[in-house]
Amino acid sequence: MLSRSLAISFVFAIFSTTAYAENTGSVLAISTDNDLFAPTQTDRDYTAGVSITYSSNSDGFSNNVFSRATGNIDQRLLGGFFQLPLKPVSTALEFGAYGFTPEKIEAKTIDRDDRPYSSLVYISSSRSYQQPGSGAGWTTSLTVGALGLDVFKSGQNTIHKAIGSERAEGWGHQISEGGEPTLRYSAAYHQYLNASQPDRKFKVTYFGSVGYLTEFGAALVFRDGLISSPDNRFNPELMAYGERAPSVSTPGGREDYFWGGMSVKARAYNALLQGQFRDSDHELGANDLNILLAEVWAGYTHSFWAGTELSYVLRVQSSEIRSGKGNRTLAWGGLVLSKRLGAS
Repeated sequence: MLSRSLAISFVFAIFSTTAYAENTGSVLAISTDNDLFAPTQTDRDYTAGVSITYSSNSDGFSNNVFSRATGNIDQRLLGGFFQLPLKPVSTALEFGAYGFTPEKIEAKTIDRDDRPYSSLVYISSSRSYQQPGSGAGWTTSLTVGALGLDVFKSGQNTIHKAIGSERAEGWGHQISEGGEPTLRYSAAYHQYLNASQPDRKFKVTYFGSVGYLTEFGAALVFRDGLISSPDNRFNPELMAYGERAPSVSTPGGREDYFWGGMSVKARAYNALLQGQFRDSDHELGANDLNILLAEVWAGYTHSFWAGTELSYVLRVQSSEIRSGKGNRTLAWGGLVLSKRLGAS
């Protein structure tokens, strides 16, 4: 019921703002991740995700209820300390789901030596700000959702049946089985470096979040090639597994570029491994997890016709778990198809 309410709210917010779609800053994107898209071809850890994102620089869209809620938090938490602008240069809404499995998915019993099953269904609102007269900006996001629903379980097993893969049998032991509300607020400060040129962009980002993922860190990001989308709407360093709302670029003209980066972060809490307030059949403790994590990524973006772009990214992250079978590097690939609305 909660996942249906989130979906209805997302659709209502999008359709209530379709009058602004002719603004060339409006973009609709469909994203999918899968560890099978990586060279390792595994089916474990962060196994898959799917999302749909709508972003726009129109004033009408930035006034939707989700964006206003995020803006109120931004001003309370950041405005007084960092002179955050009152008006964002762009906003985005995203609805999606993603999930995690241990290595052996055919067993119905719990493998205490591996990671637990877990999943998240969410809706996320993000806002991008530009600091006047400086080469710096902010990106914030507020995500609300539910852990432990059967949405991802059903989707994964339907796909596995269609392609003849093994059924994942352990979802009855997932984190917060049956559903538990959750949320996360994140903020990031971007410093666009002087070394940047029209065909080569560099930035450093300092970021942090509190909620089901509580962490802070820093990242170095670059793009190289034919670039037309604005820097403030290209934030691959802010992806949290399948969540991309602050990270969908806006195709303006022709684009053809490579991109990549690296980040280091200290993570204090991960509800997808540790659980939340409800007891779960299988969850890990803080002492079972690594605090310091490193991530690297590389991608390629190419535009086709009428403001349409396709991007591919490969991401590799150091192990989240200290020991046992779960102590392994995570790798997954992602595809993003985006369309600038109003383009022809």
